[in-house]
Amino acid sequence: MHAISTNATVNERRGREAARPENLERSLSFEQMVTLTAKEQFGWSVAFVRRPLFMQPEVVIISPDKTEYVLIAEDGTEKIFFNVRSTDFD
Repeated sequence: MHAISTNATVNERRGREAARPENLERSLSFEQMVTLTAKEQFGWSVAFVRRPLFMQPEVVIISPDKTEYVLIAEDGTEKIFFNVRSTDFD
């Protein structure tokens, strides 16, 4: 059996969309943007954006030391995000 590359699988799930869309600010709620702006001031950055069907996009950010992921929900609240495979970002 041949193993499927994780990166290929991620790209297939994402389709042709980038992990961070160019028009990110337009696709997020005001509350998400407030939280994202505050976290970016402390060195956090956008890892990727989840786009669940029929729902508002969810931003997943990564800590400056690349050890923690946090999901910013539609209402701007932060939730620890555990469902990340480090090989997805190689």
